[in-house]
Amino acid sequence: MKNRIRSVLFLCLLLGALLFISGCSGAKTPYDVNDAEDFNVSVRFDANGGTFTTNVTVIVDSFNVGTLDKDGDGTAQIALIAPDDPQRGSGNSFAPVRNDHFLLGWYAERTPVEDGEGYTYSKKWDFEKDRLEVSSTEEHTASEPVMTLYAVWAPLFQIEIFDLGTDELLDTISYDPTLGDIKVPSWDLDKGIVDMEKFPQKKGHTFNGAFYDKEGTAVVDTESVVHTAQIDHSTGTVTDATMKLYVDWLEGEWYHIYTAKQFRDNASLSGNYIIHEDLDFSDEIWPTALMHGNFTGSVQGNGHVFRNIEAKQTNNSKNYAGLFGNVTDKARFQDVTFDNVTYTIEAGSRVVGTNFGLFAGHISEAAVVEDVTITNSVLQIDSGIYFTPDSDYIIGLVCAMGAQDAIDHSGITCQAVGDAPETVLITVTDGSVDVDIVI
Repeated sequence: MKNRIRSVLFLCLLLGALLFISGCSGAKTPYDVNDAEDFNVSVRFDANGGTFTTNVTVIVDSFNVGTLDKDGDGTAQIALIAPDDPQRGSGNSFAPVRNDHFLLGWYAERTPVEDGEGYTYSKKWDFEKDRLEVSSTEEHTASEPVMTLYAVWAPLFQIEIFDLGTDELLDTISYDPTLGDIKVPSWDLDKGIVDMEKFPQKKGHTFNGAFYDKEGTAVVDTESVVHTAQIDHSTGTVTDATMKLYVDWLEGEWYHIYTAKQFRDNASLSGNYIIHEDLDFSDEIWPTALMHGNFTGSVQGNGHVFRNIEAKQTNNSKNYAGLFGNVTDKARFQDVTFDNVTYTIEAGSRVVGTNFGLFAGHISEAAVVEDVTITNSVLQIDSGIYFTPDSDYIIGLVCAMGAQDAIDHSGITCQAVGDAPETVLITVTDGSVDVDIVI
């Protein structure tokens, strides 16, 4: 079908003037320039409370029926193109917009509401299937549209996000449901962290679940939120456009860990880790962020193993040094095994006021350490360390101070390494390590 089409703007409807939009240079589009006298049929698009991106409220498509293919009875079947359809070409596309609303579609009939305000709409136009029938035997003028299509709008859906524990309103999400539903936060398996999607964050907390009710019984167990809104297409109104959701939180930063890299990338002294797979550190460096500070987080091992760890203590000025530095009274370690760990106190600086242990420099008596096992591991002392006569250091297989019996030390040995290991005499008594230097 040879279809000569043009878009024209009603810039001055009172005068009935048409401003014709020039097509883009280069490739031809259905909206290439035609002479005004060629047009004898037009279709009007009314933004109906909105505007087009060209800051006008009405556009008109005009056609020359004489150039169109026709049926046997002389009727042309015209396939209309939506205002924002890319077929119009980048210079001739007109996106309809309206603040706080989304487009339901284009409707061919608009009827005023009896004894009230507004309109009702019918005959939604299907741009894929519907055709405008125009008889070539009838007289038409482009200035008098044979049909007007009205944009019908509905208010944006809204989701109010409340804190399940405090009933505090955290955020309101407004969205166009035709562009997709709002996804529920989920664990990003590649990173081991929560992808919050469009949900708000809560400082110092981690998302733990969403609920449709404030009692926390109707869990949102789908990938996206099922909104309760009901749309009346005939009037462009929405019932229950705003719904409430309640979010439960875990205190602290929580991570679901599947790889050693995830653990390293998310290492934090306040981090809480749920382990889902055995973690092999053969190709990963043990995070130094954990080795000296005050660990207040948790490791829920779920029976899994941290294996093939090599950690080196080079900064001997810290008060506590180990895989986890100082395990505080807030820390929790449960159901986890550390296998083939090599922790080396390397030559570097003087050993002054430091407490060393393969697992930690200090484990608080109040820390929760349950079903934690260390196997096939070694604590190494470099012969190049300079021990002053009055150095107030302590070394232990598991830890130097605190709950030394929280973890069985039988899976740990201690040995001297470096350039002159024979000069370091090591004595281990009940998990405590004494070092003498032979001069």
